Amino acid sequence: MSNKIYIGNLPASATEEDLINLFSPLGQIISAQVVIGMDGKKNAGYGYVSMSNDREVNNAILKINRTVLKGNTIRVIEAHPIDQDRNYLSKRNRFNRFNRFRRR
Repeated sequence: MSNKIYIGNLPASATEEDLINLFSPLGQIISAQVVIGMDGKKNAGYGYVSMSNDREVNNAILKINRTVLKGNTIRVIEAHPIDQDRNYLSKRNRFNRFNRFRRR
C-alpha cells in the first residue's frame, strides 16, 4: 500500500490548510493538495494527502471517511496507482505504440 490518500466531495471553500488540520491528529503529513478546477479559481472537489506510513494511512481512512467537512460528507480512500506514481503511464505504455505494427 502506498502513502497517498484521495479525498473526494470536498466543498468549494476547502483549502490545503483544512486538510492538514483534519489529518494531522492521525499522523505525520508529508503533503496536502486541493486540486484546482479547469477555471483556475475554484477547487475541483477533490484532493490528496500524503502521510508518512501505511499504518497512519489506514487509520486515517477508517476514521475520516464519511465525516463532514464544511457541510459536505467527504469520501476518503487510498489513491489510485495512477495518482501514486507520476511515471505510471509512461512505464505502463512504454512499448504499446510499437505493438500495433507487430504481425500476429
